[in-house]
Amino acid sequence: MIAKKVLLVGNFGVGKTSLIRRFVTNEFSEDYISTIGVRISKKEVQYNEQIVKLLIWDVAGTSGNEKIPKAYFLGANAAMYVFDLSREETYIALEENLKMVKELSGLQNITLIGNKKDLLTSEELIAVKNKITVPIDLITSAKDDENVEDAFTLLTAESLK
Repeated sequence: MIAKKVLLVGNFGVGKTSLIRRFVTNEFSEDYISTIGVRISKKEVQYNEQIVKLLIWDVAGTSGNEKIPKAYFLGANAAMYVFDLSREETYIALEENLKMVKELSGLQNITLIGNKKDLLTSEELIAVKNKITVPIDLITSAKDDENVEDAFTLLTAESLK
């Protein structure tokens, strides 16, 4: 078995903790609990006939201008940047935020996830996608358990590169 450190980063309230909870325990809660610092979860997954132990670092969200401690990023094998499809302030500066995560982590590729699809109509979703200038890897809903497993499969694959 191999262990891989993976990060979930993004603004506060975008659903990082909800995605992790859905993936690790298949639970969802409407209650918002702000992550302070970092919370680490573990889950073993099978990928290409390998057992991979994911050490999932849920990094506290920011409102954009606060600095995340570089120590959280050290030794990361992959990172997922999560934004909230229903809140423009979480995706307005995606290019700069992805660049910052790449610089802090030393990673070349960051998995980009748009979460909270359940809060938008299909027309609103199209409008949001048209505003975003970087490629989105997946659109998810932790609440509806849509594409959550796929998002972590992408993250696992990236961690093994």
